[in-house]
Amino acid sequence: MRIDIEQVKTYIDENLNHLRKSQQVAAHLNCSVEGLKRSFLKMESLSLSNYIRATKIVRMKELLQNSEAPCKVICLDLGLREDVGARLFKNVTGMTMESYRKLCRHDDPPALRADQSKKEQQRSEQRLVLTEGVIRQILSGSETQIKIPTKNRAGILIQGPSN
Repeated sequence: MRIDIEQVKTYIDENLNHLRKSQQVAAHLNCSVEGLKRSFLKMESLSLSNYIRATKIVRMKELLQNSEAPCKVICLDLGLREDVGARLFKNVTGMTMESYRKLCRHDDPPALRADQSKKEQQRSEQRLVLTEGVIRQILSGSETQIKIPTKNRAGILIQGPSN
């Protein structure tokens, strides 16, 4: 059975609020979950679960920009617990839902938007992490070579014990 990817996307978009698993999409289309996942990945170069997640993030962004609904309500409306939705949003966008809402509001001064953008860029820059083991090697004068990247060196983060 050939799977119509546009039909899959339409179903996801229309049922995003209560869609939690790929199995729900497969049940609607009367096909196997594995066949649906394989076909979707082959046609879209993106897994079905990642597509659903990305679609939820897009919807969250739209709701944050265009409504006054609290973040908790937005998460719950999309079938996500508040903590799961907030973590998912932050992992994908690099900012909290409230920060995103403030950034998108046109009544915010441009200086605030520039400051938020600058903070987001700083977070995404690579950091050199010195772990306890690396520091011990350096202090002991070990013969082992420690390669330290020179590109994009934005700062040093010293990390505690790695137990």
